[in-house]
Amino acid sequence: MNDRPDLRLLDNEVLQYDRMQALRAKNAARDSFANAKPFKHIVFEGLFSDAILNGILDEYRDVRGHEWLRYDNNNELKRGSRPNSKLGPSAQAYFNAIHSGPFVEFLSHVTGIDGLLPDPTLWSGGLHEVPHGGKFAVHIDFNRHPVTLLENRLVFITYLNHGWLPSYGGALELWDPNNEKAVTSVQPVFGHSILFYQSPTSWHGHPHPVNAPDGGPRRSVAAYYYTNGRSDHMVEAASRTTVVLRDLTRTRREKLDASIRYVVPPIIFDMARRLRGRR
Repeated sequence: MNDRPDLRLLDNEVLQYDRMQALRAKNAARDSFANAKPFKHIVFEGLFSDAILNGILDEYRDVRGHEWLRYDNNNELKRGSRPNSKLGPSAQAYFNAIHSGPFVEFLSHVTGIDGLLPDPTLWSGGLHEVPHGGKFAVHIDFNRHPVTLLENRLVFITYLNHGWLPSYGGALELWDPNNEKAVTSVQPVFGHSILFYQSPTSWHGHPHPVNAPDGGPRRSVAAYYYTNGRSDHMVEAASRTTVVLRDLTRTRREKLDASIRYVVPPIIFDMARRLRGRR
């Protein structure tokens, strides 16, 4: 009888453990994170098995409407799974892996942040989906967990989009707020993960609308990591939510598309959009 937990770290069914250990043994990842501009971050490739990520993709179709939180305003159009949602087996195995002791220790090594704490409730994390036309203005994230009040220190995002090209929009941009421009752009390509520092200067977003040729969405999974206090001189006196650098605007057509995107079957929505484009 095999009574191992579904985490399965050592046989690489979820996390490419040997690759993680190789990165852990070198200081290249730590140096890359520390010296990245416009703020600390690093992009990893191939940390997770394709099978587990494809499994998560398959599970999107099983998420019921009431299990999504929808964000629909001028500055963002997306949806995300609710905290404490029941996830599919592939998604749960993924989050088990990135919440595990070895992985959190790996993140601590890369970032130099001691005492990192995962959030198994996945508040503001979990499954994310941005539909055709969806975007998110450049912003900084909330600074404290709303329940525990722990300091938000890191976010880890893995992308799930096969064959994604820059022309499809939806690239994650890391901005220098002083010059109000993007310094780094990260394409949401399948199997790529980004880890970045959370602070009052970590401005990021994907302000260019998703425009995949098949009308498909941009999908990712995300998790936040916290500490009890912080010693980097970036403590804010009060808790706050997301802050936008510069408001976006939407046309009347974009607002109409957003209002029907999640209630009309994708094939019908995309057919109507193509017919409009021929007029």
